[in-house]
Amino acid sequence: MNTEEEIIYRILQMLEDKTGLVGRWYAHADDKTIDGDVELRQGTKKVTIAAAFKKEVKAVQLLQFYQLKETYPDLIIIAEVIYPAIREQMRKIGVNYIDAGGNCYIKKNDWIILLDGFKTEAPRDTRKDRAFTKTGLVLLFHFLNDETYLNTTYRQMAEDYDIALGNINYIINSLKDQGFLIQLDKKQFRLTRKPALLEEWITAYEQKLKPTLYMGNFRFLNGFDKDWKKLPLKNQETQWGGEPAANLLTNYLKPAKLTLYTVEPKTTLVKKHRLVPDEKGNLAIYKKFWKFQNTEETVPPMLVYADLLNTNDPRNLETARRIYDELLKDQL
Repeated sequence: MNTEEEIIYRILQMLEDKTGLVGRWYAHADDKTIDGDVELRQGTKKVTIAAAFKKEVKAVQLLQFYQLKETYPDLIIIAEVIYPAIREQMRKIGVNYIDAGGNCYIKKNDWIILLDGFKTEAPRDTRKDRAFTKTGLVLLFHFLNDETYLNTTYRQMAEDYDIALGNINYIINSLKDQGFLIQLDKKQFRLTRKPALLEEWITAYEQKLKPTLYMGNFRFLNGFDKDWKKLPLKNQETQWGGEPAANLLTNYLKPAKLTLYTVEPKTTLVKKHRLVPDEKGNLAIYKKFWKFQNTEETVPPMLVYADLLNTNDPRNLETARRIYDELLKDQL
């Protein structure tokens, strides 16, 4: 029995202890979309549900579940760790789950089972520490958007991003250790497993980097909250992110919340656009953190995609999928 199956059996045993449901696992070795089936039995009642296994469920994976549900309507996720906010969003989009703490949501036929409030902790991978620090996330975003930057000298990277040379070495080695970077020769590097790397970046960005970029929430005095496309912006300095950027890129999502990324001082923006600081305001402003050239109306699509997924808002998932399929898939 491999480690993954051992974890699944342990989770199913926890489910039985908490609910009385007896679970059996049937692996699908040749199926690339799901990992197996779970048979759940209570007395004479028995159901079989298509299942996927995750060590830790992250916001970015909600899109994957949303897509899998089209093929497997009763999909169930078995995971070591699912945090409370993610569990709530999974219920909203109708995805069943069981975790190692005993939290579960199972809706199938006439079964509706919900247990919540049990704590679980994610296993720590110390190899990530160097690459997914605030500094590492900034540099990694540049690599993901422009892979040729990997072959820039460390000295140039240090100058561009004000990073110590030693830290750059730690970041590069951490990416190698995790299998995200291979060295072709003495000077040439290439990213590997880019979809998985982007997934890791999106989760860490929300937790570690984005909070440090936050400049505040604001409301408009001049009606631009409803007519936001007419806001006069200097694209080299200030760009739309999040939902308004998604609207501009896909013409699909009507923004409920507005987001800007900028290099302009807060006082300049407040005066120029007649903004009033307001914690409940409809406009959130963040500092731009990338150094590569981007003079579009929107921030890079990769960041729009990340911000949509990290809202944990089910209405943003379809737009995130469009951005991935139309603008990112070929890049990754």
